[in-house]
Amino acid sequence: MNKVDTFMAEALDEMFKRVGFEGFDKEFTNQEGWYSKKSWTNEEFEKYKEWFVNRFAKVFKCHKSLAEKEFCWFNLMWGWKVDE
Repeated sequence: MNKVDTFMAEALDEMFKRVGFEGFDKEFTNQEGWYSKKSWTNEEFEKYKEWFVNRFAKVFKCHKSLAEKEFCWFNLMWGWKVDE
């Protein structure tokens, strides 16, 4: 596995753990609309975003501004909905 794939696996694993899974659940993602079946609070979202940005910047040795942009793309593609 390359660095990007390794990071993606870690980020998805962490994201799933934060909503009650033991880790990334491939079977769960095979359901239609899986991404809308779980949600988190805005506070949980912000804590995950902080974890992601810090981890991404460390793994890829880049500025946090780039890590924040990458988080936006990741969240658009994979993120849970946020409860208001």
